[in-house]
Formats: sequence, C-alpha cells, structure tokens
Amino acid sequence: MSYRGRSSKQYVQVSRDPFARFSIIRRNVPKSEVTLNETCAWCGNKRRSGGLFEFGVEHDDRPYRPDFDGQFFCSKSCRDTYYS
Repeated sequence: MSYRGRSSKQYVQVSRDPFARFSIIRRNVPKSEVTLNETCAWCGNKRRSGGLFEFGVEHDDRPYRPDFDGQFFCSKSCRDTYYS
C-alpha cells in the first residue's frame, strides 16, 4: 500500500492501530545513502540489497508529518523488538 498517494518507493504504511490512531510507515534507505558503518540498530545486519529501512509514526491529528525514529533497521520485526 502506498503512503497517501506518494510514490510507493518513498513511504509505505506497514501497520495501523485504529484505537491509538496512528500508522507505522517506513522509508527505504538505499545502499547509496547508507554509510559503511551503519547497520540495523537491533541485530547489526543489512538487507540483501545493502540498504536499510527508516521507520516513523504518523498520527491521525498530524497527517503528512511523520515522526521518524532516527534509527535504521533491516526489518519491522527488528524495530518492534528494539522498542519493546
């Protein structure tokens, strides 16, 4: 699912909590934007493509202004474990 009409390569909604009224979105950080020392904040790996994901939270009361975590992860499960 693309992120509210934007390019599907830029943002993707990966989960939604209707009771808390927020969505988790992710941005693909390509290999060209990742430095050699940057790896997944939880497991220390990179994706097969060499890139990472940056996740953010979009609240219903502030659409189109997501709050990004500032950490890079290789998958949503690593992000969930890191913040649990």
